[in-house]
Amino acid sequence: MGSSSLDSSAVDAFRQGVHDLGYVEGKNIIIEYRFAEGKPDRVPNLAADLVRLKVDLIVAQSNPAIIALKQATTTIPIVMTVVADPVGAGFIDSFARPGRNITGLTSISEDLSEKRLELLQEINPKMTRVAVLRNPTNTIHAGLLERNAGCRQVGRPATYCS
Repeated sequence: MGSSSLDSSAVDAFRQGVHDLGYVEGKNIIIEYRFAEGKPDRVPNLAADLVRLKVDLIVAQSNPAIIALKQATTTIPIVMTVVADPVGAGFIDSFARPGRNITGLTSISEDLSEKRLELLQEINPKMTRVAVLRNPTNTIHAGLLERNAGCRQVGRPATYCS
């Protein structure tokens, strides 16, 4: 629900994926596009519009869109694309059991922090200390390392894990 001009590559990739699955737009699938064009106040109305159309599925790529859709429907399946922290945002109950009518992808979450450290340990088994630079004003970053024992903030924006 961003901008049609900015999201053209994402729309093209989506169209290609749909085509690769055997669908032909306008023949055996109809895709309704909605873009807020940089105006967040439009998002709830766009979400309500899609719900009124009784679409079979909604794909959304931002937290404001998911929030609006979550308020607009509890029955139409919503697929989120790369939402930062869907559990923390309350969109899903957990990765194993999303619950509700929302599912999708995430690129960053507190649950993945431990796995990232495990991967670093695999790459360098002799690793004993890790320093991470993060943005302290980004609410998504706030809980990323707090779950890992030995991590503490040592300044802005550094975090130290031992």
